[in-house]
Amino acid sequence: MSARQIASSGVRRSAFPAEIASGVWRVGGGSWNGYVAPLSAEADANAYFLELDGAGVLVDCGTDRGYDAIETNLRDICSDSTRLTDLVLTHSHWDHCGAAARWQARVPSLRTHLNAVGHAFVARGDHRLTGYQLLEPPHDFKPFRVDHAVADTESFDLGRTRLTAYHLPGHTPDSTLYTIRRDGLTIGACGDVVFAPRPDRGPVLGQLCTLWLSDLDAYVDSLQRMAAWPVDLLLPGHGPPVRGRDRVEDAVEAALSLAQALADDPCVRENVGV
Repeated sequence: MSARQIASSGVRRSAFPAEIASGVWRVGGGSWNGYVAPLSAEADANAYFLELDGAGVLVDCGTDRGYDAIETNLRDICSDSTRLTDLVLTHSHWDHCGAAARWQARVPSLRTHLNAVGHAFVARGDHRLTGYQLLEPPHDFKPFRVDHAVADTESFDLGRTRLTAYHLPGHTPDSTLYTIRRDGLTIGACGDVVFAPRPDRGPVLGQLCTLWLSDLDAYVDSLQRMAAWPVDLLLPGHGPPVRGRDRVEDAVEAALSLAQALADDPCVRENVGV
């Protein structure tokens, strides 16, 4: 759909969904402190739509406040948001899954996938990993169901496309990288594990907090694992995509260097507690 056609929908927006690769769109997300164009609520993590063979997949879904904008952006692309078949959550943080219950209500057949560790917390009513308690009251987090508890290195089909999950704890205990092969490229959605290095400030890690059980040692181990996997296009939870295998490797190495430096600093360990 062209910008003119999108503008004619009557929705006032300063930015429109961006096609990152064939059938891969960024449909939601805040500006990440001004580094990318905002597509939905400022607090939202990036939400991606994958138009796969036999499946329409939403990767992360932002907050409840960003739901309307993401739904509008999705309709601009596929005309009917009920064509969604799957919701894939990179981890259970509120800015990635806060609107999950609304999407499940809108599309009752929607199948929701979350790492098995995150599912165990959700299933027993322990919402620490969502982190919504850091927000100003009134808290409006809505519990959601998990249809598929995803194991480390598990591969499963979305339509006729095979997706593989890699459990990468550290930022949260349930952080996960999901990869698919498309047009000869390995595309990975990693949530808040790795981001594009910022040209003026360098690398950044997923926020560390004892509330959601961050673990610097686990983070270092996860980044060491991730450094061994080839990814050609990385879709992070905030900020711009990272294009090209060399640049993805550089981003992972930069994050690893930062995580290792923090882990080796006794003042950080004593005062941050992770």
